[in-house]
Amino acid sequence: MSATTRIAAVAAATLLLFVLVVAASLAASIGSVGPGGASAPSPSALADIPPDQLVVYQHAATVCPGLDWTVLATIGKVETDHGRSTLPGVHDGENPFHAAGPMQIIPATWNAILVRHRIPPGGANPPSRYNAHDAAHAAAFNLCDNGAPRDLRGAVFAYNHSTAYVDQVLDQATRYRASPPSSGPESGDAATVPDPTGTGGRITPRMDTLYRALDADGAVTRGATCWDPHPQNPTSDHPAGRACDIFYTASDPTSVTRGWDVARWLTANAARYGVKYVIWQGRIWTTSRPTWATYRSTIYGCPDPTEITGCHYDHIHISVY
Repeated sequence: MSATTRIAAVAAATLLLFVLVVAASLAASIGSVGPGGASAPSPSALADIPPDQLVVYQHAATVCPGLDWTVLATIGKVETDHGRSTLPGVHDGENPFHAAGPMQIIPATWNAILVRHRIPPGGANPPSRYNAHDAAHAAAFNLCDNGAPRDLRGAVFAYNHSTAYVDQVLDQATRYRASPPSSGPESGDAATVPDPTGTGGRITPRMDTLYRALDADGAVTRGATCWDPHPQNPTSDHPAGRACDIFYTASDPTSVTRGWDVARWLTANAARYGVKYVIWQGRIWTTSRPTWATYRSTIYGCPDPTEITGCHYDHIHISVY
């Protein structure tokens, strides 16, 4: 190899190393930000926000990485009391400033958002300012376009040009956000309740409350298991008492349909019961990214429809915070 060739090779290798370092740095920063909607709701949030609307806020926040759902929820609270207001422009028409819908978006802003972004499916067709799903996603896009989450104050000010409004939104968002749980033995996350499925282990009070709600609703008809040592996956929530598996018959369409009914009930009531994620029929739903996605596991080789138990085709896995 000539000297010129060696120099070129070294330069190329150096450039490749630089690219890899930058890519790793970007990946780390993105991972540290995480998806929107990751914080848990406080008791005041659970008491004030309708459960279905809470899920809408959490889902909408994910279109703006790093934006917390509490900001959207607070805007919805301040503007229309989460769509419960009966003032003009909330459910039809416009207010004197031409704002409309649960997030009070004016026509010019709405049209600009639709030009730049596609509102995800799940709302009206075509998207409408009066639809809670569409309005929340549009508001999230608007905040992101104006600097959120990096410049959250600036983004909220762009939404409503009032310093008092910004202060009110950020203050209320803090109250909607649950405080980080204690990690000591006094924490409410401790597994102190005997497992109602008879394993001899213990589960957390939160998991016990959710299990008993499911059992009372007739969701547990083909058996269930909560605590389990899970040696094949030590990081599982089962040994910590924060998970339960509710069994269904994978080969029975009626049973699978019932399973989906229960899975959807869990996602709709995730905020109320502290659900962290749900896995069912090779799909996973999480509160940090509240939409059904393909479940992947190197331990069980998922996705694989032939791996009935490992990929959760015969049981719903529920994990709580």
